[in-house]
Amino acid sequence: MKKQLLAATAVAGLAIVGLAAPAQAAPPPGAAMNHTDYWEAQGYGDCDKIDLPDGVGSYTLPELPWGLQYTLLVLKAGSGSSANDVIAWPVEGSTYEHATGKDLSHIIVCTTEMIS
Repeated sequence: MKKQLLAATAVAGLAIVGLAAPAQAAPPPGAAMNHTDYWEAQGYGDCDKIDLPDGVGSYTLPELPWGLQYTLLVLKAGSGSSANDVIAWPVEGSTYEHATGKDLSHIIVCTTEMIS
């Protein structure tokens, strides 16, 4: 009887602790767009995320080795629904700025092999 009472008390205690724990907030809808694996799963090829220092308002895509092409550029500035500018088939050597004019916090670039 004493063991059953102790077990019931332990279960009740764990239930109370579980109720008192803070709920995990769901990530914002666009949060996945800030990760390379999201874009790779969408079929944009190999993607890299580049964190930028404060004060960077534009980014120039460098030339790629022969046989590679850019498939996607994501410019991240600010927060909210307009934080990510998504540019399909960006051009190497071109300079891009965020539509809001805000400084960039990071970019994601995706590349793939050219199909001959």
